[in-house]
Amino acid sequence: MIPTLINNPLFRGISPETLAASLQEVNFLTHSYKKGEILARQGDVCNRLIILTRGSVRGEMIDYSGRLIKVEDISAPRAIAPLFLFGEENRYPVEVTANESTEVIEIPKSSVLALFRKNERFLENYMNLSANYARTLSDKLFFMSFKTIRQKIASYLLRLHKQQQQTKITLDRSQQELSDYFGVSRPSFARELARMQEDGILIANRKEITILRKEDLIRLIQ
Repeated sequence: MIPTLINNPLFRGISPETLAASLQEVNFLTHSYKKGEILARQGDVCNRLIILTRGSVRGEMIDYSGRLIKVEDISAPRAIAPLFLFGEENRYPVEVTANESTEVIEIPKSSVLALFRKNERFLENYMNLSANYARTLSDKLFFMSFKTIRQKIASYLLRLHKQQQQTKITLDRSQQELSDYFGVSRPSFARELARMQEDGILIANRKEITILRKEDLIRLIQ
């Protein structure tokens, strides 16, 4: 378990010996889930830190019609919704379901607080991870503000263009990951990307995108 946890960003910079000693001083549980089993339901109180040590899960949000909307996949050794462990409304924002046979370590909130007191590096890592998670949520809300898939793609490509400072850019996610990120189906995403290529706006070659008409992308999001 310790070798897996060391690879989690929460424990970055903490030696295996220090981590093992710290865990011996707090309460925690290990749990196994079969494929399809639910680890947490949307709206449940988030009173424990769940860290995957093997396998993967998916987070799905249930809308008012009862439809499940996939938010993201989470694989070991990541933590599940660490941002929501604290706060007045600390409830799981999504339903978490095992994609496969999955093992986790569950650390009660009180034990997480004890680890904060014992190890400043763990506290700093937790704060950094929470800040990154909040930024990711903010980005998703930003892309959801655009009505069409083409607008979402245009905004994303312009952001990568600004970061990479070149006309030929490399996508930092697969098409499936981008589809989940934008909240659209993979076929819909692929079709729109193909249409943008047919319109002469870009050239798509797997994860490489060559922007041919940057001004068209800018007009799409104005």
